[in-house]
Formats: sequence, structure tokens, C-alpha cells
Amino acid sequence: MGNLKEIRLRIGAIKNTRKITQAMGRIASARLFKAQQAVTAARPYAERLAEVVQALTAATDDAAVDPLMAPRAEVRGVGIILVSADRGLCGGFNANVTKAALQRIAREKEAGREVTVIAVGKKGAGALKYNGIDVDYRHEVPGNDNVLDTVKAVATEATGLFLPMDGATPTVDVVYIIYNFFRNALVQEVTETQLLPFKPAEIDPDAPPVEPVFEPDRAALLAHLLPVALESQIQTALLNSISSELASRRTAMNSATDNATELIDDLTLQFNRERQAAITTELMEIIGGSEALKG
Repeated sequence: MGNLKEIRLRIGAIKNTRKITQAMGRIASARLFKAQQAVTAARPYAERLAEVVQALTAATDDAAVDPLMAPRAEVRGVGIILVSADRGLCGGFNANVTKAALQRIAREKEAGREVTVIAVGKKGAGALKYNGIDVDYRHEVPGNDNVLDTVKAVATEATGLFLPMDGATPTVDVVYIIYNFFRNALVQEVTETQLLPFKPAEIDPDAPPVEPVFEPDRAALLAHLLPVALESQIQTALLNSISSELASRRTAMNSATDNATELIDDLTLQFNRERQAAITTELMEIIGGSEALKG
């Protein structure tokens, strides 16, 4: 009977765990719908802004039309913006993006470059610290309602490292952002994008040429639009990462729920077999005792 009690307790514990994973999966599904809407809503603005910046920069042969676009002759410092999650239980979401960041940091250090890290998400910052890498700036993952505050803070930090306001020597000569791109609810891809020096979007070779007219002049427009475009890229990365985290968590929790159900079924079958065996043993003992009394 002791074995039966142990199995019954295990079944109860797994059922409680299944309730938790089911609830977490449902919450992730509900939040994912809103997150997908945010990504979809932000996409047209980001694409149109990229087209405007591209048109401005394509109007001249001079690549360094703005300090934020000017490439450095030598790269001595590299900035890494790592976007992860604040919590776990989301499959390989955090591990995959952190692995990509560690590989990039290792390559830069092998080349003799200093690395400055901006981490959005506690899990990524913790993983880097565990691997002996200093995190210079930390941010928690924002919600859809306050994502712009984090975007502006990260953009200010990245711009300050690349182009100090006081004219001091820049800390970094190039800035990358590493995050999970939300392809769909089942596919999330680790993506690495160069933010600074700012690189305009590629021109569609099949698109008809357009001769833009600028008012005011092109330099003034770029000085205003490039910081906005930089924030737009960071916002896109954060929104994609938030959606990817929720999709990964939903998949992981649904898988955990299915595994728990399967384990409960196996334990229930084992419990029934053990109970049947115990009942059969008791009946045999009763019959054996009755026969002994008759004899």
C-alpha cells in the first residue's frame, strides 16, 4: 500500500503542475495576440520611415552625410545591445539569443576590441555576468504600454557611446542589436542588426526611380530623422522580442502540459496495476487462509 500512496501523491503533484502550465500557456496566448498587433501596427511606420531616410541618403554620393552615418576608419570599440527576457520558462528563447551575443563578444575581443554591453532583459544580463562579461547598462523588458520609454533610454545610451555630446572620444565605433525576430507564432529567429553607423535600407532594384524634393535641406532633415529612425529600429527589435518571448512561452507551456498529461496517464495505469495486484494478493491470502482452516 505504501507504493500506491506514493504513486497517488505523484499524480496529485503532477496535476497541480499541469494546472500551472495550462494557466501560463493561456496567459501567454492572450498576451501574444496583443503583442502581434503591436508589431503589425508599428511595421508600416518603420518601413515608410526607412524609405524616407533611404531617399535622403541616396540623393548624394557622400556616404557620411550625417555623423550618425559616418563609418570609422578603425573599429576599436563595439557596442552590443542584447534583448532577452526577464523570466524563464520560455524554451530556448533566452539561451539562443544569449549564445549569439556571447559569440559576437568573443569575436570582437579576439580582434582586440573593447565591448560595451546594453542589456534589455534580466536573463541576458545574468547570463553575460555568469560568463564574466560586464554589463554596462541594464533595462527590464517593457510592456507594450511603456515600450517607448525603454526605446528612448536605449537609443540615448547607444548614441552617447557612438557620438558623445561633449566631443570626447567615442567609446564605440559600431553598435549592434541582437534579438529574436518574430517570424510567426512557431518560428522565432535570432537576428543581429547594425544600428550605428546608421545604414539605410536597401533599394528595390525593380522600383522606379524617384527624384525627391527636400524642404528644408537634406542635412537638416537627416539630423532630425536619423535619431527617430534609430529609435524605430530599436522599437521594432523590442516588439519582435516581446512577441517571440510570448510565443516561445506558449509553446513551452503547451508542451509541458502535454508531457504532464502523458505522465499522469502512465502513472494512473501503473497505479491501477499495482492496486489490482494488491487486491489479487489479498484475495489469494484470504483463500489460502480459508483452505488452511478447512484442512
